[in-house]
Amino acid sequence: MRSALNFDELKASGNLPSPAGVALALFQLTLKPDASLAEIGHIVQADPVLSGKLIKYANHLKAGSRVIASIPDALNLLGMAATRQIALGFSVLNNNRQGACKAFDYMRFWSRSLACAIVAQLICEKTRVAQPEECFIGALLSGVGSLALATLYPAAYSEILSGGSSGPARLELERSRFATDHLELTVALLQDWMLPPLFASVALHQEDPDAMPFPRSSREYKLGRIWHFSGALAEDFLSGEARISSRMPDLLREAKELGFDQEEFGALCDRASASWQEWGRILDVPSQPLPSFEEMMAAIPQDAPRTGESAPGLQILLIAKEPGLSELSGFLASLGHAVLTASTEEEAMRIALEADPQLVLCEFSVPGLAGPAFIEALRKLPFGKLVYAVLLAGEDDLESQVEAFEAGADDCIALSRGQRFLAAHLLAARRFVEMREELSKDREELRNVASDLAVANRRAQEASRTDPLSGLPNRRYAMERMAWEWNRSGELACMMLDIDRFKPINDVYGHDIGDKVIRHFAHVLRKASRAQDVICRFGGEEFLAILPDANRKAAEQCAERLRSAVESAPFVDGKVRIPVTASIGVAIRNSGMGGFDALIKAADVALYNAKQAGRNLVRIAK
Repeated sequence: MRSALNFDELKASGNLPSPAGVALALFQLTLKPDASLAEIGHIVQADPVLSGKLIKYANHLKAGSRVIASIPDALNLLGMAATRQIALGFSVLNNNRQGACKAFDYMRFWSRSLACAIVAQLICEKTRVAQPEECFIGALLSGVGSLALATLYPAAYSEILSGGSSGPARLELERSRFATDHLELTVALLQDWMLPPLFASVALHQEDPDAMPFPRSSREYKLGRIWHFSGALAEDFLSGEARISSRMPDLLREAKELGFDQEEFGALCDRASASWQEWGRILDVPSQPLPSFEEMMAAIPQDAPRTGESAPGLQILLIAKEPGLSELSGFLASLGHAVLTASTEEEAMRIALEADPQLVLCEFSVPGLAGPAFIEALRKLPFGKLVYAVLLAGEDDLESQVEAFEAGADDCIALSRGQRFLAAHLLAARRFVEMREELSKDREELRNVASDLAVANRRAQEASRTDPLSGLPNRRYAMERMAWEWNRSGELACMMLDIDRFKPINDVYGHDIGDKVIRHFAHVLRKASRAQDVICRFGGEEFLAILPDANRKAAEQCAERLRSAVESAPFVDGKVRIPVTASIGVAIRNSGMGGFDALIKAADVALYNAKQAGRNLVRIAK
């Protein structure tokens, strides 16, 4: 029984692993709904080390395409969410390389975490169960609960680790000593750091995937298997060639369950090994060279089980009465199947809902349960529509078969025909189940690819309509939004704004300072504008403000508020202090205008008049 975790109390102690410095500023910025990639890039560039890691990671993702050489290019590839997660992961690593828990090997922990992250990312590149770059960070931090216990309770946790316990025994010791365990802490930290909810769901069950409460076709179940396999393979990486060679048959079998044949698995491991060593150098985390996995696979003894030699068994729910129940269950287990048994309808339905079996075998008549009626009830449930259902008749008679198929069974097997007959029909059932799950897997991969494309399209669309310097919408977006607002019924106004005497700023202080002045100007406008107003960078030092539902009086008040806000906020950068003012032209829609371009032109003429009248003024178009 898991304990109730008071995470807020632990967090208040200030001892939990957490992001710091630039990563913390980045984390806080991305919580703002109006945060832009340009603002994120500005923060990232303040940390040369983090900048270098993000660029290296972006190039690692591109894998041979055009080289990424700048932070804006890296951010456009990674996106806001992935950048935040990567910075968070690297920051937690850098700030927790050592500590007071003597029995906790900090650098081995990070070496294993790094290998686990790389393997999980490579698997997700093929399976598309999760975004590969997100899965990298999720797996990197999937063991952070152990680090948290070592940080919170160094002496007491050192005692537990020194005892050599592992698995459920270690979890029980942790709960009895700390009223929580490392899995619960991992979940709480992933949630607190706003990683995808999928990761927190999986983290609690990563050490015992067979006990996961998720359907076998779900993303949670598949990702749980990936994390468990990646963690085990990471341990093999750290242990070296001898352990890998001894575990190779098991590794090949598990890899096949994840969809990799022997050749693909060898290539994946060799890529992971090379990346582990490369990232080990980048992050200053221990790693070691490993021999070619192809060579290690070739060295497996000929009598060792090889991938593909025998298909994995099915998960079967057997519903029958004694004495045949035990005998039939034993026979199915001898064929390599995992068997769950039930003898009542209530018990059978509970197990079916919890375990999501691949195949249901039900006797025609069990005390308190009619087989055909149970199959009919099963078919009404969402998962029951897909399960392979077989009714077991006592004799080989036509009436039983007709009743079975009418009830929705996939097969009807006469037990009087013997166990060989039953085993042969189960081979056919296994082929059907494997084919159905392969189709389901293909559909899931297509859905994930479609989801990835949608995300990429949204990122590309956002980038095409965003000015990279100011972070504001660009001219293209401004024209599209003006056209949309023009076609709405209601009042509409716009403003053209220009930074006064901007060219001398560039000439005297240089273009770097000029760019910072533009970012500062954009920030002031955004803070001083109304919630419904849209501020866009129109080009150079010129900006356009779109004011929906604004009459002449409201537009004039908005313009004066913006002018005053700019004048009251000089640009300061170190010892450089530059007064900044703006000239503003305002135009209000009227019936004589032929289109929104006439409204913009009127505002532009009013801006020219403000400049001519002495600058730092607001002028209203006639």
